[in-house]
Amino acid sequence: MIDPNRYSVDLLDHPTARAFIADHHYLPRYPAAQIAVGLFGPGAGGTASLDGIIVFGVPATGAVITRHTGFTDPAHGCVLQRLLCLPTVAANGESFFAARAFRLLRAARPSIEAVVSFSDPQFGHCGCVYAALSGAYRGTTRPRTVLRIAGETISDRTLSKIRNLETGHAGAIDQLVRLGVPRPDRSEHPRDWLARCRHDRILIPARQAGLFTYCFELTPRARKHAATLPRLPYPRRSDVLRATMTAVDGVDHDARA
Repeated sequence: MIDPNRYSVDLLDHPTARAFIADHHYLPRYPAAQIAVGLFGPGAGGTASLDGIIVFGVPATGAVITRHTGFTDPAHGCVLQRLLCLPTVAANGESFFAARAFRLLRAARPSIEAVVSFSDPQFGHCGCVYAALSGAYRGTTRPRTVLRIAGETISDRTLSKIRNLETGHAGAIDQLVRLGVPRPDRSEHPRDWLARCRHDRILIPARQAGLFTYCFELTPRARKHAATLPRLPYPRRSDVLRATMTAVDGVDHDARA
């Protein structure tokens, strides 16, 4: 078990958080972040070491927040985009860390009253940490087709910015270029550029399993707004395998003859 006296939790600057994610997370790209929080433990020579990170970020669309929190204004919620503790952190370290990170989030962003998070069964995750924190399990998103390059999934938010020439679309194009996508021609609309990259198999379509969806209601008002939303039994390890198989072959493996 983790010794709370040996660890501290505090806000973290984005450059440090970005470097830590790039070095240690299976999704190395830094998300559209609002707040980053670090877990600091005992390091060499009596100095503190960064042993974990949580990033609270912007959802792909406001509907992610309104659908799972019950708030009509998506500004009252955010998404837990990254949660990572190094292997040196003792058992129950992630739940210890996340509980304190929620408090810092509320102090830094009082308007945020709920947090949505997803667990990806294709990476063996079912949300055990979220269940330990009594997060409300909302169910599983539908399997969908995503675009990938170099093993990295391009987020829907990034693609939307490019297709619709939204604010930040130039940076989104630069992101894909850094991953190896050739830059669009000068006369080429970004929407057509994406279509060409997919046609040429530069951006590879892949089937993604449904994600396990959780919501943390951080205030009494958030709990009131979410009162009519589902609180389902937590998924099991067998559900991870079932969701992954369904995404691969398109067959509902939970169906009964």
